[in-house]
Amino acid sequence: MRLPRPMSLFPAALLIALHAVQAQAAACSERLSFVRSVIDKDLKTGFIGKDVHAAMSRDLATAAQACRAGQDGRAQLLISSTQSRHGYPVR
Repeated sequence: MRLPRPMSLFPAALLIALHAVQAQAAACSERLSFVRSVIDKDLKTGFIGKDVHAAMSRDLATAAQACRAGQDGRAQLLISSTQSRHGYPVR
């Protein structure tokens, strides 16, 4: 039985790691998009005021920076805390 060379496993491991990072970024960016669409609709219907929308948008911008930096856990926490602080259910 022939064992794979250690260097031949490196590219495969790198591809798996890159895919995991991309999946995390997709997860937090999808959640950001969802929350932003909800608060945009709530602003249009008058459910929230402009000041609440602005505060939430600032908080979500910080979460978006964390998401782009690959800090999915921090981004998810920031999104959840923003939702909770403004009375939105957290999933």
